[in-house]
Amino acid sequence: MSSDLFVSYLRSAQADAEDVLALQRAAIARHLGRRGRLAAEIIGDTACAVEPDLSEAMSLCHRHGATLLMAELGIWGDESAFLRKLGYELRHLNLRFVALDRPEASELTLGIMAAVTEAEERFDVIRTPEIVARRRDFYARFTAERRKCAATGSGHMSVRRSETRFQIEDQRSGTSRSWERALDVAPLLTEIRAAGVETLEQVAHTLNALGIPSARGNRWYPMQVARVTKRLAAVG
Repeated sequence: MSSDLFVSYLRSAQADAEDVLALQRAAIARHLGRRGRLAAEIIGDTACAVEPDLSEAMSLCHRHGATLLMAELGIWGDESAFLRKLGYELRHLNLRFVALDRPEASELTLGIMAAVTEAEERFDVIRTPEIVARRRDFYARFTAERRKCAATGSGHMSVRRSETRFQIEDQRSGTSRSWERALDVAPLLTEIRAAGVETLEQVAHTLNALGIPSARGNRWYPMQVARVTKRLAAVG
């Protein structure tokens, strides 16, 4: 995949189409600078108000080995179903993704962002400016590190044998609440691991960086991740 080819995706309302498109093109031009060049430009169907149809843009990215560049992720940046679907399709086609108004978003973080959006309500997480800033910083570092690993051929992190066998003694105190939290956190764990995080330490670090509390409202530790994973494995 070329790192200097992009396919841009633009959208606007019919009433102010030209002005909005001009602003988006200018933002894209500033972003590209010396980063690369456009292979194609796609203007989305403004009649589709629910979510943008990016299939044509992604097909062109796949054909040219280009990065999908959205000028504005906009309101869809908080739509978990759209984020998860887009993240899955990008991973399936092995494509990269950039959104100018949400620079923390990438093909590696979209699924996690979707799961975090869903988890906020379940876990009563208040999205403070500090948490938002911490998440954005984490997403940016996460994307850079994972892409670096992929470029050097060390894309998957190894899992220690002791972690995979879960040879731990399960504590029974607070069992009901722990089971509930295990089920609640399951979608988030799935997306975190789909993004390439495999070790218990790194899963715990990711949950903490995202501001997701453990069953007792504290930080996550590798042992807690192991217990949750073991419980989820027990129910399939």
